Amino acid sequence: NLLTKKVGMKLKTTNRSSVMPRSYCTTNDVKQYLPPNVVTEGDNPIPNFRNPTPESASNINLDFFIQQASAEIDANLATMYDVPLKQVNMGGDVSYPHPVPVICAILSAQMYYMQALQGADPQYSEAQKVRFDFAQNEIVRIQNGEIRLFGQRNTRGDRFVRSTLRGVVSNPTEGKRSKGQSQ
Repeated sequence: NLLTKKVGMKLKTTNRSSVMPRSYCTTNDVKQYLPPNVVTEGDNPIPNFRNPTPESASNINLDFFIQQASAEIDANLATMYDVPLKQVNMGGDVSYPHPVPVICAILSAQMYYMQALQGADPQYSEAQKVRFDFAQNEIVRIQNGEIRLFGQRNTRGDRFVRSTLRGVVSNPTEGKRSKGQSQ
């Protein structure tokens, strides 16, 4: 669990668990996609006998699933872009390019919900299924080049020149439209 790096002539040892992976969305983004029966941290600060609903999702748990979803996004986009992705300034708002935060939030919410129902018969609402399929299809569309990530460095291109304008892969699908599972 320890990571050793050579820094100059000294060896520096750090704890691997202290290295935080990149998160493409926030816990508030994920809370938007959780089912209404999931009470998140801060939504019910003072439970009483008239409202005994305990908090079922802590921010620490949501952060874990955000990191997992971010790692999955990086793994899927590594063949097309330099990862981890970089935040860009879009009209004064510094954030990750759309639709990456939305994809991350949907995948994180789905991962949390799957873990919460572990051991039970998974019953997903139709809206959850549609959102999950949407997120998966958006990743496929980014991989196929249908959706470009603004401000990100494209790793595919000419032999000596990496350019975001040249060397974009053409969509290999027939009719230039991705055919994900639900399309």
